[in-house]
Amino acid sequence: MTPARRAAAALLAAPVLVAAACGGGPAPAAAPPVSPPPAAGSAGERTGVVWTSGLNSHGQLGRPGAARDPVLAPVTGVGGKGRLDGVRAVAGGARHSLAIVGDGEVVAWGANDQGQLGDGTREDRGAPVPVRAPDGDAGRLDGVVAISANNDFSMALRRDGTVVTWGQGSSGQRGIGERTAPLLPTTVRAPDGNGPLTGITAIAADGHTELALRRDGQVLAWGANDYGNLGDGTREDRSLPVHVRGLDGADRLTGVIRISVAGQHGLALLRDGRVASWGHNDLGQLGDGTRRDRLTPGLVAGVRGKGHLGGVAAIAAAEKHNYALRTDGTIVAWGNNTAGQLGDGTVELRTAPVPVVAPGDGGGKGRRLRGAAHVFAGEAYGAAILRDGRALTWGAGGSGQLGSGERAPRSRPGPVKAAGRAVPGTALSVGVGERHLILLLSPRDT
Repeated sequence: MTPARRAAAALLAAPVLVAAACGGGPAPAAAPPVSPPPAAGSAGERTGVVWTSGLNSHGQLGRPGAARDPVLAPVTGVGGKGRLDGVRAVAGGARHSLAIVGDGEVVAWGANDQGQLGDGTREDRGAPVPVRAPDGDAGRLDGVVAISANNDFSMALRRDGTVVTWGQGSSGQRGIGERTAPLLPTTVRAPDGNGPLTGITAIAADGHTELALRRDGQVLAWGANDYGNLGDGTREDRSLPVHVRGLDGADRLTGVIRISVAGQHGLALLRDGRVASWGHNDLGQLGDGTRRDRLTPGLVAGVRGKGHLGGVAAIAAAEKHNYALRTDGTIVAWGNNTAGQLGDGTVELRTAPVPVVAPGDGGGKGRRLRGAAHVFAGEAYGAAILRDGRALTWGAGGSGQLGSGERAPRSRPGPVKAAGRAVPGTALSVGVGERHLILLLSPRDT
């Protein structure tokens, strides 16, 4: 099987987590390299229960709790009964949350003033409600294999390769050829506006600028473009998809297996393990060693600015910082670091990648985090799942979004907790809201 086909298959595969040591020393000789994990928000075969922590100003935790709750606890089920289980994927926006349940239906909860819950109303919801079918069709949105959310915007990839959006639309981010925001979900149109966009295998939402990965490894973008966020060589907003330009002036970016977008910049993981970036770069978030914006993609620099970054298995973009999971199970980070979101034990801005360090106190300074299987990027914080299924978080924590039991930041990874004890169950995936954490756990022992 070719690498591209393996990547496409991984989109629908469950995240398989195998036991491995985590620490600062050398990785065990027998430890296998990290394979590309499923894209964030993609549905896995394994189902779990959803736990949340952090800001709860609009019910985005999906359960009763303090306005800023640092303790992880289960989300209430649909209809306000029991717990939300049978979940295959999760995603978080600024003030709302999404989950894929059953055979591909989507439920949502939290803020809804922009229609970001997709239920046909503007009423906030403190418990999950079903998302409506797109384009005025009867029933519920179904056949979904991946979800993504950011700001007051939501996005879903269906099994047939089409993309559905709901929420804000003033920058053309709905992808329907207009700068409008219909209250019900709508299907993204093809670049020429005739018929739906098809052949998509992955999606990434910024809330103002959106990305979609085609089956052939090309990337499409639409929405806001103030800083070259679309990577098309212009600063012109687009209400229909356009192709992201290629490296070194090429017409189109090709050979892409993963995408991520946030905070006016985009990332693409290439088949050869390198990473391309484009857009706003005021705090070094493009990782090219500069703070200059780019209207077209360029390569991310290597660790501490040496050469180009390679050996990457997964990427994650946030407002002003980014992560790359490498095939050796380590993570590197770059960009803004005022809350310790780079996880390198400092609060220093980095314009080129630096390693995320291992958990621990000062005695662990300089040791790299190892044994990572997945990485996720929140607005000013990060999360990782280790091969043994443990979840770690770091960065801003003032709203309780680290799930650490405290409302405090930390500049290196640490464990998540539930009422002062370890969270039960194996972490399957993570959704990172602006200031709330969504944790999908194996139902065992929860």
